[in-house]
Order: sequence, then C-alpha cells, then structure tokens
Amino acid sequence: MKIGCNTLYAGGTLGATTDLTSAEIRRSLENNHALGYQAVEFSHLCHLPLQEVSEIGAFTRRLGMEPWSVHAEAPGGFELGSTPEEAASHLVHAVDVCHAVGARVIVIHAPLLLGLRLGDVPDIRALLAADLAGLAPAMARAQALGVELALENGRALAHWVYILSLVERLDAPHLGVCVDTGHANLGDLGAARAIRMAGSRLLTLHLHDNFGEVDVHLPPGRGTIDWADVLAALREVGYARILELELDRKSV
Repeated sequence: MKIGCNTLYAGGTLGATTDLTSAEIRRSLENNHALGYQAVEFSHLCHLPLQEVSEIGAFTRRLGMEPWSVHAEAPGGFELGSTPEEAASHLVHAVDVCHAVGARVIVIHAPLLLGLRLGDVPDIRALLAADLAGLAPAMARAQALGVELALENGRALAHWVYILSLVERLDAPHLGVCVDTGHANLGDLGAARAIRMAGSRLLTLHLHDNFGEVDVHLPPGRGTIDWADVLAALREVGYARILELELDRKSV
C-alpha cells in the first residue's frame, strides 16, 4: 500500500489558490519525493491551464510518484458555486483537470453550495435537489474519462449521514466518499466511525491529526485521534488504496 501526501505550499502560508503556481507545485513535488512519498493529492490545481496540468502530471510520474487525487475547487475556494449550474461547471472542469494530471479521484466538498456543512436550518430536499443537479454533469464526464468522485466529510455526524445518503441515492460505481480524519475529530463524528460508516464506498483518505479544536493538519500521532482504531476500521472495510496524508507545511 502506497503512502502519499498533498502538494504542500513551499512558499509558506498560502494566501490564495493562485499562489500555488506551476513552479511552486513542482517544488512541492520535489520535496514530497525527497521525503519518500509515493503518491500525491493536488490541493490547488484547478486554476491552471490544462496543458500546464498535463505537464505537472508528467513531472510527477518522472519523479516516480503516482498522481492519485485532485481537490475540486472554484476560483473562490472549495465551495463550488452559488447555483447548481455554476457548481456543475466548476466541477466538470475539476474532473477535466483530474484527468489531465493523470489522477484517479476528484475530492469534493458537499453540499456543493455550502461546503462541509448543512446550514443552520437545513432544507434537506432543497440541498438534495441542488446536489443532484450539480453533480449530474460531472458524474457523466467522470464516467467517460475514468475518473472517480469522492465526497468529503465535515465535522458533524448529521452532515456525514446526508453525504452517505446522497451517494447511496445516486448509486454509481464511480461515486464514493473521502474520509478526512481531522475534520471528523472536530465534531461528533469521529475518524474511525466515519470510516466504518463509509464501508465499501471509501475511495480515498485525508489523514491528519489535531487536538479536537482547530483543523491544524498535524501528522498522525501528533494529536488526539486514536490511530489504532482508525487502522482497525480501514482493515474492517477492506480499504487497500493510497494512504493519503493531508498536511500543513507548518506542521511537518
């Protein structure tokens, strides 16, 4: 089983997505390779032209690392739009970016119009309708290109139940989930519980630690997550894909 890491911003604190230029991404990839990582999640890639994205994928493979996943984003961040149509457009582009870099999985924050939360007084039917409309074009594009879509968990159990129900409703073999252990440790969900609830729908991971208060992206073992239970849960659900770390440069 390979161990990967996201593309850390070599310049220090990331002020904006566009700070992660092609040159900075290459620097990050070289650093990841030097540290012995075997796979990569591209944290900020969707703002680059597809030709540059393709070249970055080739550069990654020349270093001997596998382009594994890409985090979907819009110009304003990980919330993909203010309407289902806008979110769908950004998400289809993210799928094209994932394919161009040669990665397998695109990681998505949902509900698409809210990110990793349901809102204060959620209208579940409205959220569901918006997500179904926003995801449909990307799912068709992903199926055509051989890309998988993974919806990520937030902090709350209720949010995770919503995400898993959305995945079950769409019921497509190339749609599943990403468990982010750090997010799960900040609320009432829990990292190992999130994995067990995901079951066979688990397509990829964001492995990082914290003290249950702030999403600081510490290496595993530096916070309060029970990693023995996390590993046990991964064995129980039969996860045999990339063990993908999602770290902050300040924490490594």
